[in-house]
Amino acid sequence: MTTVNKFLRFQALLPQRTRYTATIKAINSDGTSTAETRDGGRVRVAGTSVAVDGKAWIEDGRIVGEAPVLTEYLELV
Repeated sequence: MTTVNKFLRFQALLPQRTRYTATIKAINSDGTSTAETRDGGRVRVAGTSVAVDGKAWIEDGRIVGEAPVLTEYLELV
């Protein structure tokens, strides 16, 4: 059944999962890892497949894979 509500139709097009990269800071003994986000926040995520100081893709609170380590820089124009 489709809806005529335009906002709900638009919302259905958006991805439902939250995905971001983080640096793994510690691997915990309970099968979780402590990760640091780009803004400095710390989160505990499920999974231990990425080594300490490695970058990881985090999706819905779990590690889904290793992310590439890319150089970040700021360019002022």
